[in-house]
Amino acid sequence: MNLKVSFSWIGLVIFALPMLINIAYVMFPPAGKAEQTAAVTHWIEIVEQISRIAYLFAVTLLVSRETLSFRSVWFSLAAVFLVLYYAVWLRYFMGGREIALLSRSFLFVPMPLAVFPVLYFLCAAIWLHNLPAAIIMVIFGAAHLTVSLQSFR
Repeated sequence: MNLKVSFSWIGLVIFALPMLINIAYVMFPPAGKAEQTAAVTHWIEIVEQISRIAYLFAVTLLVSRETLSFRSVWFSLAAVFLVLYYAVWLRYFMGGREIALLSRSFLFVPMPLAVFPVLYFLCAAIWLHNLPAAIIMVIFGAAHLTVSLQSFR
């Protein structure tokens, strides 16, 4: 690993891009009332929250000395997963903001709002040559998928 402690604007942008949709979600909330979600294992929620914050720190404060290539397969995969994530949100907004659309499969992928951002963040970490961020994202992904499964059963 050839990392240095520094600030990465690219890392911050990578982290922020999937979060932007939350602004639209707050401005245009679900059309109907959300159903009560099932109870989620508390310690898994804690792991999810800690690993989310740890990823933010890792991706913004650990910077690779290696050159980044926008022609990288990892960059392309990250972009594809980000586009798919936004496509699921677009389906939600275009579909009348029905809350059920958020958990419905998309392109045969179950729980797309849990799967696509995790794959995006993982591919982005690999593209950044940031192994600690990639490892943290695997941990976050496991916790995030578990929380999503428990919430929507």
